[in-house]
Amino acid sequence: MAVVPRVLFLRVMILCFVMRICDAVNGTSASTSPSPTAATTAGTVPATSTTAGAMPTTTTRAETTTPSGTQVATTPPPAPPEMNSMRDFYRILETYDMRIRPNDQGPGVHVLMQMYVESIASISEISMDYVITFYFRMWWNDPRFRFTPTQPNQTAQLHVAARSLVWTPDVYFLNEKDAGYRASSAFTSLLWVWPNGDILSSQKKTLKNSCPMDFRMYPFDAQFCKIQLGPYGMTTDDLVIEWKEPAVETNPGIELPEYVIDGWTWTSCGGNYSIGEFGCNQATFKLVRSVGYYITQTYVPSALIVALSWLTFWISPLQAPARVALGITTVLTSTTLTSATRSSIPRFSYIRAIDIWMLVCTIYVFTALVEFAAAHHFSRRKQESQISNQMYKNKDAFQTNGILKVHPFQNEKDVVTDGKDKKKENQDVEEDFDEDVAQAMAESDERGQMIAAKIDLMSKIFFPATFILFNIIYWAVYMGSYEGKV
Repeated sequence: MAVVPRVLFLRVMILCFVMRICDAVNGTSASTSPSPTAATTAGTVPATSTTAGAMPTTTTRAETTTPSGTQVATTPPPAPPEMNSMRDFYRILETYDMRIRPNDQGPGVHVLMQMYVESIASISEISMDYVITFYFRMWWNDPRFRFTPTQPNQTAQLHVAARSLVWTPDVYFLNEKDAGYRASSAFTSLLWVWPNGDILSSQKKTLKNSCPMDFRMYPFDAQFCKIQLGPYGMTTDDLVIEWKEPAVETNPGIELPEYVIDGWTWTSCGGNYSIGEFGCNQATFKLVRSVGYYITQTYVPSALIVALSWLTFWISPLQAPARVALGITTVLTSTTLTSATRSSIPRFSYIRAIDIWMLVCTIYVFTALVEFAAAHHFSRRKQESQISNQMYKNKDAFQTNGILKVHPFQNEKDVVTDGKDKKKENQDVEEDFDEDVAQAMAESDERGQMIAAKIDLMSKIFFPATFILFNIIYWAVYMGSYEGKV
């Protein structure tokens, strides 16, 4: 019986020892982890700390669950500071580093772009460029500028001196030729910040951009000018640019002396290069040339010059000075108009629409002059050849000194050789010869005049009819493809 109490005693001692070890282990765990009973239902642990002369402050710690199932306490970012004045906002710039982009080591910054075109001027066909003045706007988000507003619709509007301290996208214009236009005031930009970190940047810019042009349909042409912009040093991994609808807004008061703006289109023009992929935005505006100026200054005058050259058909071919003067004047005037039309645009190897018109007009004017030369020369040649043949057949009737011996149309047997009547007979022969030559000249001149009259009559019908036919074909082809208004 004495053995049993000893066994029970040993068991109790071992149990007490095990319980002490368990208590020691539990005490160590409690010192390194928060007590479950102290946690709130939201999963946060309130902790209070007091300092001498200060009110106790309360911080919270959020618990997150790892993939292994354990809970780890994390500290959320501090609340955005309140902005009672711009002084509070400028304190953010004291720790702000403009060399680091927003969301560093994260996804690329998403930038939206928009343009408001104020004016377009100085469109040059010679240098193929134009001058544009516009307001360039960009939107992006920078979490480092978040703040707690103290007023409704509160924004931070930075001064021009502080804008250089803020990170901005490194956007440039790809087809820019010159930007040396000095603004009348230094205050031509703004930078606004919203409480959630959204930023609006707006700048007034005046640029001279290149605009390749095609003049094959000139002056019935339409030109497409582009504005290309994108980041210079940031790839799409760091900066993503897009248009904000509507991408382009225009001043309704824009008027151009020679063109009409026929709408805007915008798209993306990004691409892969050997050093990476870069974003690009492109806006294109269509310029339709106004043809009214060219109709009144080129087409109508050249058509009148062609019609003026036809007046020579109503002048006698024998009136050489009048017809030559009129023909030469119209040819020179047509050549001058052709040179004037080519002086306003670059020299190209291809033929333009206005070149076809001026070339045809020049051909008509020149052909009218050639027609007179042919008619006049043909008429004179018939007359001269008739007289020369007649005098060649009667060459024996003349002496070497040019004195007529016998009548060229008489037989030699009828010639009176009496010495006493020689002088009188020679006088009669000369008078008869003059009458016969005059009659031959009149007959040949009449035939020449008839031939010249037939040539002029055919020209009076052929020239206007073919020129009218050319006009019908020309205006039907080019006005059918013209997109503007006369």
